[in-house]
Amino acid sequence: MNRAEEDYIKMIYELTVEKDLFMIKTNELSDRFGFTDQSVNEMIKKLETKNLVSFIPYKGVSLTPKGKTIAIRMIRAHRIWEVFLTQKLGFSWESVHEDAEMLEHATSTEVLEALYKYLGKPKYCQHGNPIPNLKGKMEKSATLSLDEVEVGKTFEITRVLDLKELLIFLNENEIRLHDQYEIMDKDSFNGVIKIKNQKGTKIISIKTAKMLFGHQISA
Repeated sequence: MNRAEEDYIKMIYELTVEKDLFMIKTNELSDRFGFTDQSVNEMIKKLETKNLVSFIPYKGVSLTPKGKTIAIRMIRAHRIWEVFLTQKLGFSWESVHEDAEMLEHATSTEVLEALYKYLGKPKYCQHGNPIPNLKGKMEKSATLSLDEVEVGKTFEITRVLDLKELLIFLNENEIRLHDQYEIMDKDSFNGVIKIKNQKGTKIISIKTAKMLFGHQISA
């Protein structure tokens, strides 16, 4: 299996977990990857011939038991390495993805489990994504996005998409996991949201708000 195929397997698994669904639409993969529907459909066909996914036209795609096993192993390794690289080696959260991608394929089960114990058995990676155990069980993934929260409510960010451009933007604007923001205003016409906390007021795009997940902490 090449890296592109592995990326699809992981993304299908992540989306089914995030949305708490057995099957996802192929256009959700197109949206997340930024690929055309045609290229996504071509890859799904390749994965189906390898018995890694099951595709039902007009309904969606799901992982086979074989595909799920591979996805869990790779995601677990990837997120454990991200924790190590950030916590122990001081890498920034926007720079660990590529190295974690390489390390996840070169790590034996024995080394990975030793690393997991060494890190104190973390439940989440540095982006707020839950780390599955060997059987795929994990903490619930935050699915409520900031753009879904009503004006006047307060929101805590507990997960962000692992996209380099997004993470750099968050760094530049000093937006971190577990920050709490009150939603001050939504301007759908201009596509922006005004948020505020004790550090001040910020204006972010609705596109960015859709990539920040967490929970509402006020009634």
